[in-house]
Formats: sequence, C-alpha cells, structure tokens
Amino acid sequence: MTNHWDNYHRHWKLLDAPLRPTAETVGIFDRELDLGNADVLLLGVTPELAVLGRSMLAIDQSATMISGVWAGDNASRRAMAGNWLDLPVERASFDAVIGDGCLSAVDSKAARGVLFSEIARVLKPGRRAAIRVFARPETADHLRGIQALVLAGGVENFHALKWRIAMACTTDDCDNSVDVQAIRATFDRLFPDREVLAARTGWSMASINTIDVYAGSETKYSFATLAMLVDEASAWFGKVRVVPSGSYPLAERCPLLVLASPKPA
Repeated sequence: MTNHWDNYHRHWKLLDAPLRPTAETVGIFDRELDLGNADVLLLGVTPELAVLGRSMLAIDQSATMISGVWAGDNASRRAMAGNWLDLPVERASFDAVIGDGCLSAVDSKAARGVLFSEIARVLKPGRRAAIRVFARPETADHLRGIQALVLAGGVENFHALKWRIAMACTTDDCDNSVDVQAIRATFDRLFPDREVLAARTGWSMASINTIDVYAGSETKYSFATLAMLVDEASAWFGKVRVVPSGSYPLAERCPLLVLASPKPA
C-alpha cells in the first residue's frame, strides 16, 4: 500500500481545473485577501498560488510533492515538509493563510476542525484566510446519472468527472470521506473501456490514466457539503464568507471560503 501523494507530482502537469486553480481563481484569492504586501502561509505547494504575497512559506506533508512541484526556494519564498494539523509555525505569525482543496485532503470532520483551528492560530489579528473547497452537492449524484451525463457530453473534462464520482461515493456520516481506491474502482466499473471513453469524449488517455495514481493508495479524501463546511468553519471564525472562484468545469462546487475574525481557542 502506498501514499499516492508521493507519486502525485508525476501527474501534476496533466491535471486541469477543477483540480488546479485557474488564473481567474488566483486573482480572486489576491483580491479577497489583499495579498500584495502580505506574508503568506500556503497549505500545499500549488504552483499557481505560490506567486502570491510579499513573502511565502509553503508547507506540504509530502517531500516528493515539494521536490516535484515547488519552483524552488528564494529569498522571499520557501517550502518545507510539515503537518497541516500541527503547523510548525508560531501563533499569529502570518498576514494570510491560503490553500487549494486542502479541506478535502484530510479525511474526517475532526481533522477539518483541527485544520481550521490551526489556520485560526497562525493568523495575525484582523487578518484573513481563504481556502478553495471541493463541496459535494446537498443531494448526492446518482452514479448512473453521472455515466449518462458523460456520454451525453455534459462533463467538460476528466477531472470534473473524477470529482463527480468521488463526491457521489462519500460516506453519509459527518466525515463524508471516500477511499481514493474506491474512486478508481467506481470509475472502472462505470467506464470499463477507457479507449471508448476517450473516443466518445475527446479526452486524452494520459488525462484519463491519471486516476491510476489512486491504485494501492491508503489515502482518503473528504467532500463535505458547503453548508457543513461553513458550519465547521464558524466554530473557529466569527466571519465566514462564500465567494465564487471563477468559471471553469464544476466551479459551482468549488468556491472560496474566506475566513476572518478568528475566535480564541
């Protein structure tokens, strides 16, 4: 069994929105947090977000993601391996905290709560955080409905399909978790012939085959609803705003949570 993050960087250039933020989304992060003169903490090493702020520290659990995706340290930007649930930084030490999909990269409501608490801890007073979320719809999609939508040309790219399947397969408890192996297994059951899928949709085989990074992985994701995420964030922040993150496939499920006024621990 493996942690697929250690292989994920090999597929990074094949990923597209909604799995990676667009230039429009990056501009919305910048606008919402006024990052021009900010010292920023980035959760993960998302290259599109790594250019923001006056200075940046990026923290990722996977050293291979850092070596494979991070552009390299310089005088104002550096990356380090670390645990988002126990951030190796001082209290009230950053003007802004940003992240892309990081609330889905943890596997439970409890872990999301700890992550919110850590974001609140490291923010300077009066400052804000913004996290792009992957939120499943209130009414779960039916897998056969997803299959029909793809065959009718209603799903724009393979990564939007991957997230639709993932969101449809989450547990019904408060964790809303899903084994990444189950995402792949469900995809293979719905679309057993990848060449037929590629021909029908125009998607590249290279893009479709990115799902194989999940093979043998013990990793779980979580896809809570937007209402759940706002409620969980509100335990740690006095102000929680939902901001649209742009126009791209599945963008309606991927808004920014803008977090302000951290509550005392």
